[in-house]
Amino acid sequence: MRFGYHVGVKGRPASAIENAVESGSETIQFFPSSPQQWGTPKVSDVEVEEFDHARKEAGVDPVFFHSIYLVNMAAPDDAVYKRSVGSLVSALDKAEALGIRGVVTHVGNHKGRGEEFGLERISKAVLDALKRSGGSAMLLLETTAGAGTAIGNDFEQFGAVFELTGRPERLGFCLDTCHVVAAGYDLSTAAGIDSTLEELDRFVGLDRLVLLHMNDSKGEPDSHLDRHAHIGQGVIGLEAFRYMVNHPALEGLPAIVELPHEGADAPDDIGLLRSLADAT
Repeated sequence: MRFGYHVGVKGRPASAIENAVESGSETIQFFPSSPQQWGTPKVSDVEVEEFDHARKEAGVDPVFFHSIYLVNMAAPDDAVYKRSVGSLVSALDKAEALGIRGVVTHVGNHKGRGEEFGLERISKAVLDALKRSGGSAMLLLETTAGAGTAIGNDFEQFGAVFELTGRPERLGFCLDTCHVVAAGYDLSTAAGIDSTLEELDRFVGLDRLVLLHMNDSKGEPDSHLDRHAHIGQGVIGLEAFRYMVNHPALEGLPAIVELPHEGADAPDDIGLLRSLADAT
């Protein structure tokens, strides 16, 4: 298992690799543009070459984008829906240009129109985005805490999207440990982790699990509270992470920690995870 952080980027995409090196990351995730703005700037040939050289030199692989916060593939509002699909297309195109493996995104919120409406809307958005972007960069659907009318807190919902879309090759899955606990799954015990992975395999398929977001949770199980905690400092606990990083079903997957890691007082979350993975 390879560990890394969600890192910042300023201007040049290669700055994300520089931040990866400084943080000790072997794999990273970053935003393709400002997370609060719709536009995704394209990259020049020079930026592509610089990024590729920096990534290979540092040995940082794989690399992922996380879509902007505004994306809502389940949006009833046609304007928001179209802009969401367009944002994903531009992020996928940018990922393709930079050799980034995939774009992680939350699936969306049906805003009271109902789950069936939301799932059909999301499925159409997925197919539209993949068709318009081309290339090999993947679209990774991420679990959510499931607050309000948000979709993505139940593996069966994701299974429906995979089936409705015909399970395209470029469609993958990202499991966020904090989010699934907040949604009601048990990751605090070995039995709970095994049961969760079995359910994921039944509805989505472990072969579609491409990325882990490893965050502890401040929110209690089934609280629908999306509040990340440092590894071992939340309700999941250190021993559960030890079990996960050594789990055969998760072997070889990249794991991203989405917590502050800069400054002398910041916990070394990925260093801690590595120490757990090395334990026998």
